[in-house]
Amino acid sequence: MSHGQGIGLAFLVVAVIASGVAVVYAKNASRALFVELQQVRLEKDQADMEWGRLQLELATRGALGRVMAIASERLQMQVPDAEQIVVVE
Repeated sequence: MSHGQGIGLAFLVVAVIASGVAVVYAKNASRALFVELQQVRLEKDQADMEWGRLQLELATRGALGRVMAIASERLQMQVPDAEQIVVVE
């Protein structure tokens, strides 16, 4: 084996080792990003559930306000004062 072939062989060995290290690093980074992706998806799902709950609450409160307005306008109903309320046990 000549001097040039020895240098070429050494270069190839270093290149193979560097390639192996790069593969391990890329795999580790991929796993870390996958874990982060799963966490972000979980947060998105929780935010979607909260959004749905808030939309439902908004619709419910809007309906309650509408019922209160109709009761007040059409039926002349009003909320009783504190002294008008009797607790029955």
